[in-house]
Amino acid sequence: MNIGLSRILSVIRRILLSFSRNPGQIYLASDLHLNHAKILRHCHRPFSSLRHMNRDLVDRWNLVVGPRDTVYHLGDFSIRGSPDRWIRELNGKKVFIRGNHDRDLPGAMHHATLSYGGYEFYLVHDPRNAPPSWKGWVIHGHTHNKVPEYPFINGEKRTINVSCECTGYAPLSID
Repeated sequence: MNIGLSRILSVIRRILLSFSRNPGQIYLASDLHLNHAKILRHCHRPFSSLRHMNRDLVDRWNLVVGPRDTVYHLGDFSIRGSPDRWIRELNGKKVFIRGNHDRDLPGAMHHATLSYGGYEFYLVHDPRNAPPSWKGWVIHGHTHNKVPEYPFINGEKRTINVSCECTGYAPLSID
């Protein structure tokens, strides 16, 4: 066998082995509002139509999220019809937190907690539903682009707003 080809195959083998050991990344997202026409005007989303918004949100998600990754979606995933189509189209394992517009999300929870990098996170749709006694950070959606009241990161209140309007319409890596 050619020595150059042998080295290439060795590198490919190491890459594939590293993928098989890699459990994937953790991402956070909220408020996609797939199939929700009124959200275009309500939140001044930069899409020309509902179809354009749906396609762009799916494309942006799949650009950053791989099949081994986990995405915590913090509410208001889709509006009309079954969410199954969207769930199938989007990469990664999805963990759903129920939002005020969610009806038929499989296994959706009211909230979740997550320990990562020495920090404790409370994941919830509406930040007002986090327990006042929570000492860690609250990661939420619901507030969309009401940035003065709910900025992307509020160090004083220990909140992180992952509404898609605050994350460039794509899931945000927890790293």
